[in-house]
Amino acid sequence: MPDAPLLTDPGGSEPSRVDADSPVPTGTPSVQAGLRGSRHRLFVYRYAVVIVLILFVIGFSLGLPRTFFTTGNFVTILSSQAVLLILALGLTFPLITGEFDLSVAAMLGFGAVLLAALAGIYHWPGWAAIITVLAIGALVGVVNAFFTVHLGVNAFIVTLGTGTVLTGLTLLVSGGQILNGVPNGVQSFATHKLLGLPLPVWLALVFALVLWWMYEQTPLGRYLYFVGEGREVARLAGLPVKRLRFFAFVGAGFVSSSCGILAAGQFGSGDPSVGGSYLLPAYAAVFLGAATIKPGRFNVWGTVIALYMLVTGVTGLELMGVSSWVEQVFNGAALVIAVTFARLVARDQAAR
Repeated sequence: MPDAPLLTDPGGSEPSRVDADSPVPTGTPSVQAGLRGSRHRLFVYRYAVVIVLILFVIGFSLGLPRTFFTTGNFVTILSSQAVLLILALGLTFPLITGEFDLSVAAMLGFGAVLLAALAGIYHWPGWAAIITVLAIGALVGVVNAFFTVHLGVNAFIVTLGTGTVLTGLTLLVSGGQILNGVPNGVQSFATHKLLGLPLPVWLALVFALVLWWMYEQTPLGRYLYFVGEGREVARLAGLPVKRLRFFAFVGAGFVSSSCGILAAGQFGSGDPSVGGSYLLPAYAAVFLGAATIKPGRFNVWGTVIALYMLVTGVTGLELMGVSSWVEQVFNGAALVIAVTFARLVARDQAAR
């Protein structure tokens, strides 16, 4: 073993030997400043989106007290985004395993139209139509998983293709028309209020809690994250990598079909154009959420906060008279900023 480093003692006469295991002095001003800087950066990384959300609420409330700062507006913000929040949370299944699923919004639209067609045109019982839509959502996940996991085709290409197929089937089933006939039970559930909030809001909250518990407190959640961090390492550790990736795609398909049912209930019809409007906001929320609470990691509460930060900003600007194009600009810019921010966080953590 090499000798321990030598330092000249203050008297300059004899070198003093410093043991390699001696504690590193951390009380020097430069070290303390570095630690403070790291803590400050970590705080900004974790809570930047939360701070922006708070600033949005305060700013728009002061500027628009009669329109923004009202109970009705806050209820609308919560309820109008419940389906989108569930879809975004469902997207975390494939994303944390290192996969993409671009078919979720198309599955949502197809599920809404198919439910209305089965119940309204073919007079299926409501429960049978619901089960069929959910089963097809899971089946789409199976198809995505088969091509991606077992055949090795890029997930981006596979899910883009299945999403396009679903969009075509949506037009085929609906004939390009809005379909009525959504089961009354579905409409009642989607519009019924509990403690002043529609049931889908509470459903989204319960789903978020369950998903958080699964990701953070169970072996399954840890395994999913492990796969996303490195498939080969996870495989060598004995994890069933293919089955976990398969589960992620099926979960995303099932959740997206559930969102289609809820969307049909909220609108009272199956609208063939509804699906496309969900894809970009869902991805923007998930990626922006990965830049907060747990920077560099897709997480539940980051997604929730990011989504409502985005919708709060859009709502406030629209109430100020800005045209509806602001939503697309806002979500697109947020997605680019979120991915860039996540990359900077990863680079900073690697440097430290």
